Amino acid sequence: MGFLYIIKRKTLTKIGVTVDIQRRMNELKPDTVCQIVSLPRERELEKKLHRLFADKRLHGSEYFFLSWAERRRACSLARRAGKTVRFPRQAPARTHWTMGPAVALEICGFALAAGVAAVLISQPRPNGQPREAPVSFAAPTKTFVSV
Repeated sequence: MGFLYIIKRKTLTKIGVTVDIQRRMNELKPDTVCQIVSLPRERELEKKLHRLFADKRLHGSEYFFLSWAERRRACSLARRAGKTVRFPRQAPARTHWTMGPAVALEICGFALAAGVAAVLISQPRPNGQPREAPVSFAAPTKTFVSV
């Protein structure tokens, strides 16, 4: 049993299969997850979709130049063939970093901060109330942010 996924990245749509959907999504880093289905014969459906959109295929890859309607059709065929899987399967616990008057930039549950000596991490408790735990670290001399 595996997963068939349809994702969008910029102007391209990727139709592929995997057995470890979490790892694959982390590798591909899609802009949009259009559809993920779980089914026993995922390779058959993948081949069918690849043949259906063969004229839209980026040569030598699993990427396609699909319109919105074509992407919608592929997702519909996938939904009919298998069981829809929500992604991410488990949402990670969000961590908030705050620094007095300084500014923190929160991206995907993580924060980037420069030139601070102490950070206060606030995580939600099971009952929904925030929990605060002080953490200290030495201020970095240089800050690197990769995108």
